[in-house]
Amino acid sequence: MFKQGIYCAHITVILILCACIAGCRNDKGNEPGPEATSESSESKPVYLESARRMTFASVLSPSGNVQAKNSAYVSARIPGTLDRIFVDEGDTVIAGDTDLFQTDSLKLGKAVEASRKDLAVAEYTVLERQANLEQVQADYNKVKLDYERYKRLYEQDKAVTKNAFEIIESQFLQVSAAQKHAEISVELAQKRQEQARANLAIAEKDLRDSLVQAPISGAVTERMMEPGEMAAAGTPVLRIVDLSIVEISAYLPEEAYARVLPGKTKVHIDVGDKQLRNQPISYKSSTVSSDLRTFEIRCDIRRPPEGIVPGRIARLEVTLESREGLGVPRESIVVRADGLKIFISDGDTVRMIPVRTGLETNGWIEILEGDLRIDSRVVTAGKDLLQDGDRIAVIRKDR
Repeated sequence: MFKQGIYCAHITVILILCACIAGCRNDKGNEPGPEATSESSESKPVYLESARRMTFASVLSPSGNVQAKNSAYVSARIPGTLDRIFVDEGDTVIAGDTDLFQTDSLKLGKAVEASRKDLAVAEYTVLERQANLEQVQADYNKVKLDYERYKRLYEQDKAVTKNAFEIIESQFLQVSAAQKHAEISVELAQKRQEQARANLAIAEKDLRDSLVQAPISGAVTERMMEPGEMAAAGTPVLRIVDLSIVEISAYLPEEAYARVLPGKTKVHIDVGDKQLRNQPISYKSSTVSSDLRTFEIRCDIRRPPEGIVPGRIARLEVTLESREGLGVPRESIVVRADGLKIFISDGDTVRMIPVRTGLETNGWIEILEGDLRIDSRVVTAGKDLLQDGDRIAVIRKDR
């Protein structure tokens, strides 16, 4: 019994000691540790970037096409069989100088010869009728003198009988009629001569028109027909493209319509490895497509570099607006419920300021309003957990 009492007393003492130790541990656990006491004053890691003055631009980047500004589908002016085609695809031609092709030259040449002969016949007919008129005129003059003499003798002197006077009078009337007929015959022959001359001019023009020359200077890009085929008016035989001037065509959204000014708005153009800078827009369509809500622009390129030819794809950068301004990286902009903000470094702390932004260029945003200077350093990374006045630890400055 005595041993059992001593054993129980030992157990009781051990339990009391354990309870005391546990209580001490619990009290220590409730005291703030070093991490808890320094959490509110800990510096937050950030990246900084200096604001800079630069050129900002509003740019659209559509794709476009290189196309011919001047081209011509050349067809026969005189229908007929193609006698010869003098050029082939790829040949260079000069307007009004290079022969392209000819139709029915033999038939049209014979028509010219026949018209010339008709004109010669008409000219000789005029000469023959004029000679006849001269003969009739001589007879008329002789009969007119006899008529006037007989009339005077009959009316004044009664020296000739009435019958004799009437015979002379009848002869005079007949010769007068013959003279009028001869004059009309000359006029008719002259009209026929004019008609023959006109027919010859038409025949000669048809012969000239059968030989078609280049209407514009350029290169032959297509040959649609071959010698021996029937060429009809309006059916193209060749296509010529003027390669000395091309135009770049592209389409822009309707929102940009009022901001595009032909002759003033500039475009950067890339065609393959060829670059054309600051090209003015030469054309803006007068309407906006109601289906696509776009409008067309064109840039004329005179004497384009080798390789910029119709059919190629062009990449454009259309500068709608450009100005100098103070900017910050896009990553520094913080969107808050009350507007856009940025954090500016003030030594080892940050200050949050409201801003109003403008244009964006190459990842930089123009600041139109805000307490920002060119030497201000803004937070670009680590800003999401920042508040106004927080301490910062700069990990990296200007990239």
